[in-house]
Amino acid sequence: MLRRWLRGLATFVAAAALAGCTQQPATTQAQDTHRLFYITLGLATLVFVGVEGALLWAIVRYRRRRDDGAEGPQWHGTNRMILLFFLIGAVIVATLYPFGEITLARVQENPQSPEVIDITGSQWQWSAFYENEGVVVSGKSFVRPLVMEVPVDEPIHIHIVSNDVMHEFFVPAFYFMRNAMPGHPNDFTWTPTRIGTFQGQCAEYCGLGHYQMRFVVRVVSPTDFSAWVKKERKAALSINCPQTSGASVHITAHNISWDTNCIHVPQGTPIALTITNDDGGIDHNFAIWNGIDTAHQFFASGKFPGVATRTETIPTLDPGRYYFQCNVHGPAMSGVFIVGNPPSGQKGS
Repeated sequence: MLRRWLRGLATFVAAAALAGCTQQPATTQAQDTHRLFYITLGLATLVFVGVEGALLWAIVRYRRRRDDGAEGPQWHGTNRMILLFFLIGAVIVATLYPFGEITLARVQENPQSPEVIDITGSQWQWSAFYENEGVVVSGKSFVRPLVMEVPVDEPIHIHIVSNDVMHEFFVPAFYFMRNAMPGHPNDFTWTPTRIGTFQGQCAEYCGLGHYQMRFVVRVVSPTDFSAWVKKERKAALSINCPQTSGASVHITAHNISWDTNCIHVPQGTPIALTITNDDGGIDHNFAIWNGIDTAHQFFASGKFPGVATRTETIPTLDPGRYYFQCNVHGPAMSGVFIVGNPPSGQKGS
C-alpha cells in the first residue's frame, strides 16, 4: 500500500514539474492564458489534496480488523451527505468558472488596431496582406514557409480565412490557435511582448501537404518593421520584365505557383491568354486586379482543375501596372501585369 501511494505521489510531482516546460508566453494574450494554467493547477492541487486527505482520514479513522474475518459494521449515506457532495462540487465549479471566463474575454478582445493583416490559408501555404502598408508576403508550397514581420508591443489585428478547406493557424509561443475556414473569416488580436522569431504551423489536417504548411512570425522593433516595409514596397515596385512581341501570353501553374511573377503586354489590344494547369486535381484560375488590395477586378478566367489547358481573352486595358493572381490561392500565386509602358509605380485605372 505504501509503495502504491509513493508511486502516485511521484507521478503527481513529475507532472507538476513537467508543467513548467511550456514555452514562455510571447504576447499579452499568451500571458493571460499562461496565468490561467497555473491558477487552475493551484486550485486543482487544493482539490486533490482535500479529496485524498479525506480519503486517507476515512481509511485510518474507520478501519476495523476482526480476527474471525467477518465484515465490519457498514455505514450508509444520508440525505445530508448527498447534499454536501453536490454542494462541494458546485462550489469547486463556481470557483474555477470565473477565472476561465475572464481570461477568455481578454484573449478574444479585439480592440482597434492600426496594424491589420489579412492572412489566407490554402493548400498548402499561407499568405499575408498588410492592409495599411500595401505589402503582401507569401509562402510557397513545399518550398518555403510564409515569413511575416510584426512590430513589438503593438496590437496586431489578424483577419484570417481559407480559400479551400479548413486550416488552423497555430503559434505555440503565442498559446493560440484559430481556424481558417472557407467563407467564414475569423478575427483576433495579438500584442507581441518580446522580440524574437516564432514558429507556427497549420494544426488542422488539410491534405497530403499538411506537414509542410508552416510559417514564421518575426517580432521586431518598430524601427526595423518600418525598414522591412520600405524594403518590401521597393521590391514590389521594382518588378519589371520585357514586353511580349505579340498579343498573346502563356502562363503555367505548377506546384501551386505560376512560372512567372511578371507579364508585360502591349497596350491598345485584347490579349490571348493560354493557361496551363499542371497541378492534377487542384483548381486554378487567372485574375487581374487593380492592386494587391484587390479592390477592383478587371478580368477573371474560370476555375478549372489540372492537368488541363484553357485559352481566354483579356479585354483591352488602359496602360498601367496591374496585379494578377489565382483567386483560389491568392497572393501565394501572384505577380505584376504591365500594360504598355506606364511610369514606374503607376497603377492601371
